[in-house]
Amino acid sequence: MSQRATTKSNWLSPCVALGQRLGSPETTAQVDPGRFTAAMMRAAQARGAELNFGEVTRVVRHRTCERVRGVEVEGELIEADEVVIAMGPWSQRAKAWMTLPDIYGVKGHSLLFDTGSAVPPQALFLEYRDEGGVVSMPEVFPRLDGTTYVCAISSDSPVPLDPGAVGPDPGAIERLQRICERLSPRLNKRKVMAAQACFRPISRDGKPVIGRVPGVESVLVATGHSVWGMLNAPATGEAVAELILDGQARNIDLKPFAPGRFR
Repeated sequence: MSQRATTKSNWLSPCVALGQRLGSPETTAQVDPGRFTAAMMRAAQARGAELNFGEVTRVVRHRTCERVRGVEVEGELIEADEVVIAMGPWSQRAKAWMTLPDIYGVKGHSLLFDTGSAVPPQALFLEYRDEGGVVSMPEVFPRLDGTTYVCAISSDSPVPLDPGAVGPDPGAIERLQRICERLSPRLNKRKVMAAQACFRPISRDGKPVIGRVPGVESVLVATGHSVWGMLNAPATGEAVAELILDGQARNIDLKPFAPGRFR
């Protein structure tokens, strides 16, 4: 169904053609990852959870068995009955302490604009072809706080050991900015609030890795969700909690995501 007359309004450039509507306010919603994560953490803390900051240097096992005793954080042992490895592409670092499936990182680039009320709350999923014929798939997400998030341009750059060292590839942000300026006059350089990059965790078969780690007791892993991490996070958290408390996930069949499938 054509949306030219009803959706484009005056914020998109004339070169943008919208040909299909994917949903409506009654059938779709948007999650702001930062606000969602902070809200979930506050809810957990209100129910007794503790948030500790520090670098885990190893997983500590009992001397007499393969069962995990806890984790060592900067030289201090934090005892635990169960340990969950959920570090996105950095879950790969836990292979120093146990056998885990390979988890790779795919880098994505994004810009955050201050657009106020000038951009309506309608997400766009686009196909963009530049002057050289290179095709990219930018996604545009206007948010309720008056910002607009635009992401595109992926690469297989290596994942740094320090998450704080993640930065855009040379030229990637400039390329993304050129795309944004062609999409809309509202997405110009003066409105940029953040230019950034992140890594999405990917497994060898493209499916998430969720479940108990073979060969070591009381350790679970939850990663490899690619671009669907925020969407699938609540269901994954519920399934992992059920594994810990009840011995099995009741609402989700985790067999397709079992870590042992790669063996």
